Amino acid sequence: MGLTWAVPHISRAITELTVLKGVGPATASAVLAAYAPDVAPFMSDEAMVAALGNAKEYTLKQYLAFADKLQAKAKELTIGEESFTPSDVERALWSSAIGSKLPTTGNLKSESKMRGKRKR
Repeated sequence: MGLTWAVPHISRAITELTVLKGVGPATASAVLAAYAPDVAPFMSDEAMVAALGNAKEYTLKQYLAFADKLQAKAKELTIGEESFTPSDVERALWSSAIGSKLPTTGNLKSESKMRGKRKR
């Protein structure tokens, strides 16, 4: 019952959650994303940079712009019975950003060979 009144109104929900000590918009977005992934994405650094193309700014205004973009993209990607949520889009952006930082297959082989050689 707690957040049901606020989910359609992300701004109000974030505002209510950030009243709690130590909870900012990013933490509040994690709670909302778990509660209502079809409406509220998590404010991950990687997805924020990918969606908004700017430095990470943890404000309500920035989160609302981020959520709006991801809601629009989720709606665009939804075709027929295959639906996407803003949280799906956030996880895809996060995965892409993290995946791009991983070493390529060739680099993995050379790194593992280097680790296998012991210093004597």
